[in-house]
Amino acid sequence: MSAGNCREQQNTGGKCVRMRMIKINGRDNVKKFKPALMILMILVLAVSLVAAGCGGGDSKQQAQRDSITIAIPNEPSSMDVQFPDDGNMRLITENVTEGLLAMDGKSLKPVPCLATEYKNTSSTSWTVKLREGVKFHNGNPFNADDVVFSVKRILDPNFKSDLVGYFQSIKDVKKIGDYEVEFITDGSDPSFPTRLTLLKMMDKETVEGAPDKVKTELVGTGPYKQVVWERGQNVVIERNDQYWGAKPTVKTAKYRFIEEDATRAAALKAGEVDLATNMLPEYVKDLPKVKTIEGLEFSLVRMNAIRGIMKDPKMRQAASYAINNEAIAQSLYQGYAAVAPGQVFKPGYAGFNANLKPYPYDVNKAKELLKEAGYKGEKIEFVGERGRWLKDGEQIETIAQMLREAGFNVEVKMLSFQNWLRVLFNREQAPDMIFTFHSNDIFDADRTFSTYVHTKGPGSSYPDTHDKKIEAARVELDPAKRQQMYEEIGQAVYDDPAWISLVNIKDIYGMKDYVEWEPRQDMRLTVYEMTLK
Repeated sequence: MSAGNCREQQNTGGKCVRMRMIKINGRDNVKKFKPALMILMILVLAVSLVAAGCGGGDSKQQAQRDSITIAIPNEPSSMDVQFPDDGNMRLITENVTEGLLAMDGKSLKPVPCLATEYKNTSSTSWTVKLREGVKFHNGNPFNADDVVFSVKRILDPNFKSDLVGYFQSIKDVKKIGDYEVEFITDGSDPSFPTRLTLLKMMDKETVEGAPDKVKTELVGTGPYKQVVWERGQNVVIERNDQYWGAKPTVKTAKYRFIEEDATRAAALKAGEVDLATNMLPEYVKDLPKVKTIEGLEFSLVRMNAIRGIMKDPKMRQAASYAINNEAIAQSLYQGYAAVAPGQVFKPGYAGFNANLKPYPYDVNKAKELLKEAGYKGEKIEFVGERGRWLKDGEQIETIAQMLREAGFNVEVKMLSFQNWLRVLFNREQAPDMIFTFHSNDIFDADRTFSTYVHTKGPGSSYPDTHDKKIEAARVELDPAKRQQMYEEIGQAVYDDPAWISLVNIKDIYGMKDYVEWEPRQDMRLTVYEMTLK
């Protein structure tokens, strides 16, 4: 080999470090240098290698910084954005699919997206004009046929979507023209525009042609397209360069599934990921950069009020008294959570009841109610999962221990996230208690009551006591009257508990210094709003 060739190269700030070679007795050997010169060269090489790790190499890295790796707690159960109520999925798909309207991250108001205009033409109808020139990632044009198909699909009772509770007010949708549709609602619906931000559009041709494929390969109209799902490892989305709207700056995003909180934090600190969700409060001070925001998520324990040992209201009241929510907020979450105000709503939500207060922590009261209910230590199944939300597993174990101290014979059953979803949204399989987090994405009590109280709600294990009231409140146009109706329902499910309201947690994101992104109150992880310095 000639002395001019580069036998070994290392990326040291973009320079080729050459070791000069000569051949002696048929072998390649490093040419002997004078000791002082050799020492000098070693020092130069050492400095260049350090530069590669700190300065020189980073400059090249920075020039190429158009991709991001994100750690999320669990693998999605599906990529079908119309079927599971799966927050892990939405962390990804929010960048891939779109609704007719979108949510403004600051004002939390609906804004045009795949629809350019919408008008309430009567008390039960809305006319929506669609954006022209939009194409799905496979090249198919988006039009009214896709809207009609998407709406009818999610409302189909045979489809059994976990998300149908969001859209209970929609009765029908009709095509007026290629780029105009009319929605028919079951009575008036003041929250209709907000609902449209959650109703994602599907490509009719793709779904009908391969209905099972949509579970793993999502075709949307969004600023990113799904390109990889390596089961158990990662999902990769790539910028859609034919996107109809503003082009995002991040080219690709890889989502890694890291269930353990400590492992996500370690991966962030080691540079294996650039952003990590659900960071523990204990790790905040050690992370490169942290962003927090008051979240939408309230933890709750839904109780079975239609059969089993928890059917007795006194049993459910006793469980509510047995939980020390203040200890959960302060000790478990170190202040990154607030006690739920006797409900899973916040001030400003339609239906928030300012008269409700958290059940006081009173173990003696809980024991007294258990005695009145005639409880004799029967086993109570408490179903949960681990890894989807911040400290969910720890919260479940803490609640179970508090219940035991009050006299409940609780048996915790932890399920995989996918199996837990199947139990949560199956009224016939509802256990005595099941832990979940609930977010109200339309900021309206109807979302919660229609999902967890109305007998047709996908997450309901409550009798039909309030069905007619919920249906009437949903269509009431007088804001004051509607508010009063929701307050009455809220008081009723507080006195005869549908669930135990626990805490409202803050969202904690860890990220590298070069990641620029502001968390949103609606919890949407928007890669299209991120930049990399």
